[in-house]
Amino acid sequence: MEIVWKQVDEVIPYWNNPRRNEQAVAAVAASIREFGFQNPIIVDSGFTIIAGHTLLEAAKQLQLEQVPCLIADDLTPEQVRAFRLADNKTAEIADWDLPKLSAELQEIKLDMTPFGFADEIHLDFSNIEDLTEETYEEPPKELLQCPACHHVDSKEHFKKVSGE
Repeated sequence: MEIVWKQVDEVIPYWNNPRRNEQAVAAVAASIREFGFQNPIIVDSGFTIIAGHTLLEAAKQLQLEQVPCLIADDLTPEQVRAFRLADNKTAEIADWDLPKLSAELQEIKLDMTPFGFADEIHLDFSNIEDLTEETYEEPPKELLQCPACHHVDSKEHFKKVSGE
């Protein structure tokens, strides 16, 4: 695989990208600023983005002139469409081992809040027992659970999304 550097304006966002990434741009820009461009934008042979829309927006925010691109010219058009979705969806499947995350964050002196680690930094798991069927308590009925990320919160923090 070869990485090529392209002018920002030569990389074309996919016109039907279903992922809304505006909220992640600042954190990704902070990551690029701190660590450099460690992940290339994956593009097809015409330089349309397959994966990396947030990276491109972050590069624009940082006023970068060029971005690294990996040309995935070995995929069929159907595979491109499927990978575009799978790349985003598979990241949602994973979750955090919070005690391990907390331990890692405690060892890092770098401010991690620009990357989205705000609440996790000061977590203390030393007095928490493992959750079992005996210790689990059903959330009160006035709370809702997001079917996508399993976040539990009060009804007023959720908004109804139309399927239209």
